[in-house]
Amino acid sequence: MITVLYTYFGQRERIQGIISQGLKTVIIDDCSKEPLGSIDGIRVARITDDIKWNQPGARNLGFHICEGWILCVDIDHLVTKENMEQLKNTNLRRGCVYYLGREDTNSVNIYVIHKDDFEKIGGYDEDFCGNYGYDDIHFYNKCTKLLDVHELRHIKAKVYAEESSSEGVRDSNHNLELIRKKGNEPTKRLRFNWEYVFWTW
Repeated sequence: MITVLYTYFGQRERIQGIISQGLKTVIIDDCSKEPLGSIDGIRVARITDDIKWNQPGARNLGFHICEGWILCVDIDHLVTKENMEQLKNTNLRRGCVYYLGREDTNSVNIYVIHKDDFEKIGGYDEDFCGNYGYDDIHFYNKCTKLLDVHELRHIKAKVYAEESSSEGVRDSNHNLELIRKKGNEPTKRLRFNWEYVFWTW
């Protein structure tokens, strides 16, 4: 069974749609100003340190507490039951990462990967936290070097970006310079405090 992993930063309008799909789901509350709290049927953990643009860290936490195959997706997307049915026809293999599509365009922030392979490539680099951008591209670059990358762009997640974009200044210049210097070297993960909010299925 695949676990769907979302990170949350106050996009409460997205939660009911996620619940309605009835999928095995974990949400990481990234120290939002509107704490998510417990949700029946969904596992929730909360980062308690306020770090700007901490999505790489939030995703690292999600993979830390999940097991097996994980579908990582932004909160302004929606993985549907139909998407999961399509994935059932895919022979998922270790050593691979599978990039899905989205309704409007292709991107590198919707993918299925086994936890063991996430660990193999060292997860997300939290040096990108604190500033906007390029963390998913750096992760993708590591995947291309250490895993087999497969395109499943015909499986398209729904998109609600205009409704649910994160707040904050999206100046990516700092992280653009950072990615130019970065290699595949491992970095320290989970550089923050966190807690379980609701952890039963």
